[in-house]
Amino acid sequence: MKKKLLAVIPTFMLVTTPLTMGVLPNHAVVKADSQKIATKAETRPTLRLGSHSSYVRILQQSLTDVKYNTGIDGIFGPKTQSIVKQFQADHNLSSDGIVGSATWAALDQNKVERQQFTVDDAIALGQKKLGTNIVFGGDGRLLKDSKKQSYYRFKAANKDWIDEGGTGTIGWYHIYKDGRVVEDLP
Repeated sequence: MKKKLLAVIPTFMLVTTPLTMGVLPNHAVVKADSQKIATKAETRPTLRLGSHSSYVRILQQSLTDVKYNTGIDGIFGPKTQSIVKQFQADHNLSSDGIVGSATWAALDQNKVERQQFTVDDAIALGQKKLGTNIVFGGDGRLLKDSKKQSYYRFKAANKDWIDEGGTGTIGWYHIYKDGRVVEDLP
């Protein structure tokens, strides 16, 4: 019996040890995800006006997924170029309309961030700060400020003012994941 137990314990330790040792702290997971995104972005081709391929289809689908709607036809035409420039400008990239590794990485990162900080999360934060009587509207795009902080931009309106026949608009706001609600001043 002792010999069997001595054989079973090391086997059990070998099986369970990788499970506990393989757990990464949160910051390591985020760093690993960022590295995967950068590596993936570097393996895709540079696309520009006139390109046509399955990669253009992937680009068009990626843009649509993050609320930059374009047709998905596999042809990098003027409409796709215009939408790429808008995405680049909204994410503090050089808005040249050329999709290189930086634009691919920004698209991939935007998808990840949208899963971690949804439009509904942002609206809940906005209502917590401005009141539950406020309704928010926007295009659902997750943008980046000059400090590379992600936010949603919403038009805020007061329900009571709308009920009284007005527009209800109280202003435009940037709502950040950390709970900041910053008025978008012209």
